Amino acid sequence: MLIQALLLVITASVVSAQAKPLVAVLSTDSPLFNTAALDPAKSGARLSAGDPLLIVGSQDKKAVVDGQPALWYQVKTSEGATGWIPGSRMSFTSTAFKRSDFSNQDQYAAYVIMAARTGEKVVAARSYEKIEKGDIGYFVSYHDGELPVTVVWERNISATPSEDYLPKDFPAELKPFVYYVEWPIIELVGDQAAASLKTLAKTLPKAYPTDDGFYADAIDEAFPWYTPPEASYASADSGSGDYSGDESDGAIDPDYVEGIESYGFITVGSTVILGKHDSVNGGDNWAAEMDKFVGQEAVVTSLPGADSQGFLVVRVNGNDYAWRARNLAVKDRGEPGSYGYETGDSVILGAHRYIDEDNNWAADMLDYVGETATITSVEGTDGTNCYIVHVDIDNGDWYWRVETMTPAE
Repeated sequence: MLIQALLLVITASVVSAQAKPLVAVLSTDSPLFNTAALDPAKSGARLSAGDPLLIVGSQDKKAVVDGQPALWYQVKTSEGATGWIPGSRMSFTSTAFKRSDFSNQDQYAAYVIMAARTGEKVVAARSYEKIEKGDIGYFVSYHDGELPVTVVWERNISATPSEDYLPKDFPAELKPFVYYVEWPIIELVGDQAAASLKTLAKTLPKAYPTDDGFYADAIDEAFPWYTPPEASYASADSGSGDYSGDESDGAIDPDYVEGIESYGFITVGSTVILGKHDSVNGGDNWAAEMDKFVGQEAVVTSLPGADSQGFLVVRVNGNDYAWRARNLAVKDRGEPGSYGYETGDSVILGAHRYIDEDNNWAADMLDYVGETATITSVEGTDGTNCYIVHVDIDNGDWYWRVETMTPAE
């Protein structure tokens, strides 16, 4: 596993350092150059946009690179390779990068490993069991496994953490505040200084003497490259979908992987027509005050992710509410609920996900997942109010939900 390899490569150069590491993120695909020059003959590994890079040095003077003056930086990759990258191909921050700056979990884990020191302040980006979204914590260490990140939280959890993953001389007073989480649960705050565990051992027990009993039993986010384990509604005896008759025993194909909702053609700056939410997956995420905005045009200002029922939402100008993408209409493009898709659009097909225990899926459709197709007709909505279409590559045999498609161009 890539993350396991990172533990061996980065530990000596990052974790022991107390000064805040300077970490940049590659903004475009680029080779790692052996020298500070754009010389293809002197390049090494090919790096991808979103890869984190530990800055270990730089040249004193700028040179024109990619049509603009830029410094050359000496960098170290997550796999331990060193070389040079021009600053014109990297993004920098004085605080910390967010999960949305990365394309996948491996990149994000590599970044946290590079950037986080013991005592680094973090924030819970989503609720997870005894951790509530917005909670403040302090990074301690990491290890290979299902819950690889050790965090001391500003919340008395009455925890009894396994000492196998705690560092030597870890303060016993902090054990009730330890909770192990996955990489996407946390984001670095970006403080210049890290906290002292010895100081936290004196302050946290006094500030939080008892367990407040919090437990997150609701799904509050499904990140684009991270679907929380509890976000899957799949079960062998789940309710039947339109294609349930194609499964002889009603069980899910062991190779089946649920798709992830996409914003489709909805982007920041899109003009949309607001629609009333439907009640699915246990809720409609609706306030009565939102009724007056239904049918109005608005401009999308941000794409914050998913709501507590697992549906992507947008923020728009003119009001402070979160609006589900599945209930919007994109102005001059597609129908309400179509995410802006139209006949003739080129798309990448995704597997359906369970909505109200219905995935409207047949095992034969798996052969087309990940393939590029052209929408040949729009067919309205299925039983879960998901917009469905026919495409060319399966000769129109199957209904495909647009919510888990992505534009191919």
